[in-house]
Amino acid sequence: MKFKKSLCAALVLAMALSITACSPGSENNPSGTGDDGSGTNSTVGSFTEGTAPPIDETADAGKVKYLTYENEGAFEGSSSELIALFKERYNGTFDVDRSCTSLDYSEKLGVAIATGDSPDLTRYEGWTFPHGMSYNMFTCLDSYFDIDSDLWKDMKGTIEQYAYNGKHFYFPYRKTTSFALNYNNRVLEENGMPDPMQYVKDNTWTWSKFEEMLKQWKDIDPVNNISYNGVGALAFSGTTGKKIIDIKDGEIINNLKDPDIVRCMQWLEELKKQGLIGATADQQAAGMTSGYIDPGQAFVGESGSHLLFLGMEPGWAHPAAMEGLWNKKEVGEMKFIPFPRDEQADKWYQYTGTFGYLVPAGAKNVKGALDWITLLREEEIDPENVASAKDEATDDSTAYYSTCPNADCGDTSENADSKGRHIFTAEEEEQGVTVCPVCGTPRREKYKAVWSEEQWDLYMEMMNDGELLTLMYDNLYGFNNDFKSLFVDGNETLLDGLCFGADYTSYTSEMEAIYGSVEGYLQPYRDRMKADANGEEVTTTPPQTEENAE
Repeated sequence: MKFKKSLCAALVLAMALSITACSPGSENNPSGTGDDGSGTNSTVGSFTEGTAPPIDETADAGKVKYLTYENEGAFEGSSSELIALFKERYNGTFDVDRSCTSLDYSEKLGVAIATGDSPDLTRYEGWTFPHGMSYNMFTCLDSYFDIDSDLWKDMKGTIEQYAYNGKHFYFPYRKTTSFALNYNNRVLEENGMPDPMQYVKDNTWTWSKFEEMLKQWKDIDPVNNISYNGVGALAFSGTTGKKIIDIKDGEIINNLKDPDIVRCMQWLEELKKQGLIGATADQQAAGMTSGYIDPGQAFVGESGSHLLFLGMEPGWAHPAAMEGLWNKKEVGEMKFIPFPRDEQADKWYQYTGTFGYLVPAGAKNVKGALDWITLLREEEIDPENVASAKDEATDDSTAYYSTCPNADCGDTSENADSKGRHIFTAEEEEQGVTVCPVCGTPRREKYKAVWSEEQWDLYMEMMNDGELLTLMYDNLYGFNNDFKSLFVDGNETLLDGLCFGADYTSYTSEMEAIYGSVEGYLQPYRDRMKADANGEEVTTTPPQTEENAE
């Protein structure tokens, strides 16, 4: 896709893209690796989609220009082995451009595209779909990747959720869990509560069973126990099989008034009224938290023994909770399970996030970018890598620090640090040496996240469509922060406020209060999508916000 635009057009495009400056994301964000825009809206114009250039499939990958706001080492450091493999397998290297920050990343990309200086690769961010695609910022990959091939067939359902007017610009190489219910099963056992993992195995883990457990936990200690904290209503709404904002078949659909969404929200309202979600007013007055809690602290100490479920992304929360207990020398059995199934839904639905890269419009080295995306997917599904990841995660052998803890160790060999402390060699590590061979001091143990085989297998199931779960991605993350902040990331928002907001009235009234604003945000994108589908150009002025109304 090549752009030949004037400098004036470049500046207009930069203005358009500046509405979605992004910040570093986390796995707790179901948009994937990136967050959404933090700027405000401005008048924007449409740009005609270019044509994907042909490539020589036999050519080397060559040098790939990668635009990122990640700090030094974030890309190379976390992917050093992959980068070496990229060189070996595809004869590819990287030219990493860090000339932008998280706040001007999208603007930098837009100017580069419009002035003919596009990078070859950018990572997926929440704003890239549908916002970035609606501005023709990326290269359609349908002529390069076969969505039904062995490489991509297991990702087909997810790739289709990012389709823009039937075209596929984003082929994520990995999915991740967005939400799960984390809990300390040891505390449940001590209180005579059942392990909900069994309900998952029996396929009886439903809204009703979840509610039953919340009530049972609250009845044990009505004053101190908190049945649920963590993320808000979005995680529950997804189990209906309906997205808050859906994009499919060339349409942008606002489901805020959908009967299933309303039914879910009213169920959650009732749970909150009964004191089964978040901390009650009395508990908050006593200093208890309602909503987000650091998973490393959530299950620790006296207060931690009073929490039943923490709704949070398990890839991060599960090891963090285990480490929190380990640091305090507390005994626990951390587990996690999917959010409960909606009995009225046709399947068990859960939200997902993704990781991946896109090829900007006008990229000079499309072949190299495609080779990198291919390599990541190949390594992701390689059976040896899959088995190795499980072995590493479930390895329960003790981990030690590499340096002797004795400050007076007195090692004078080449295997000593600057303070004379012995550094254990690779051979000593392999032999399992547990005391310093110089001074005899026992090695100091360090924390190591150890997953049970049961939890690891469930984690894999929660990242892949299969017999257990059907995965979805909600598009409310794909516009800008003004839009997203109507729904999540604060107890005054529609979906988080329902569960944890002190002054929340009812879903119906709170939803009606913002419905016009939601439609105002979405309509320009609907117009753009239709115009793009018809090969037309359209100029739209998004609705005013409090920040730019003047």
